[in-house]
Amino acid sequence: MKSIDPLLNRKYDPEHYHCVHFLIESAQYLLSVDYSQNFIGLTSSLHETLKTSRHTVVRNRQIKVPDDGTIVLMTNDKGNSHVGLYYCERVLHLTELGVHFLPVISLYKFFKRIRYYEPNTHLSEPAGFE
Repeated sequence: MKSIDPLLNRKYDPEHYHCVHFLIESAQYLLSVDYSQNFIGLTSSLHETLKTSRHTVVRNRQIKVPDDGTIVLMTNDKGNSHVGLYYCERVLHLTELGVHFLPVISLYKFFKRIRYYEPNTHLSEPAGFE
């Protein structure tokens, strides 16, 4: 397993670098996989994007038990969505306060709903989507 240390200095910016960007970069660095196709339409400004997307459901299969590389979709009490990467039995994610690497049990203090998705990195664009 690779160390997360090179990712710890990332800074949150709602316009240019938020949790989706961080997840994509983390998966590329830690797992050598490109998750960018799993988040089409969700990499612009947070003011325009971060809602639970139909693409998340279409492009990734929901699973019950996470493994390294699983996309973790979290929803807070206000209905806002947030994503992280499951790695080494923890969730690596970026918030306004910086990078966090927490056990899932700790996330329930901040999020009311947590779902796991197995990324499908080999899917082409589904029919009917633009």
